[in-house]
Amino acid sequence: MKINFRLQIIIIAILIVAGFVLSLCLEKDIFYNLAWAFCGLLFVVNPVYLKDIFNANIENIKNGIRVAGCIIIFIGLTNGFGL
Repeated sequence: MKINFRLQIIIIAILIVAGFVLSLCLEKDIFYNLAWAFCGLLFVVNPVYLKDIFNANIENIKNGIRVAGCIIIFIGLTNGFGL
């Protein structure tokens, strides 16, 4: 099954909320950071984009999404959201 943009955004929202709740309940802030890093990994592995994009170079869009995913991973692992 191919994951589309809408489904991936829903999965990411669930992951971030779950990471926040786990961090809050267990008082271990690393879960929130790992949730963000995993969300970035999803964009690196599966670079989704809206299908409404016309006259665009799809490979450049996918590469840009992968770079953005790497930035999200970096921020998730280095930024102390709760560390």
